Amino acid sequence: MLNLNELGVNIFIKRAKGIEPFWNNYDLIIWKKNPKGFSDLNGMFRNGWGTAQTITVNDDGMWKLPGKYVRYFK
Repeated sequence: MLNLNELGVNIFIKRAKGIEPFWNNYDLIIWKKNPKGFSDLNGMFRNGWGTAQTITVNDDGMWKLPGKYVRYFK
């Protein structure tokens, strides 16, 4: 897990390739194109079907980004 503040999340959004992270109020949404998103529980339509992962801010004002996204900070 990678703990990010607001500045870190904005850097992640700018550097991410192959996925489309974006803000939804204070939630970070990571959307990835996937035609199976139509029938997926986490499916979302955004310029086509895909799956979305929602990362919410915790009580400390940090977003806990899963480790598989650390490569966007190297």
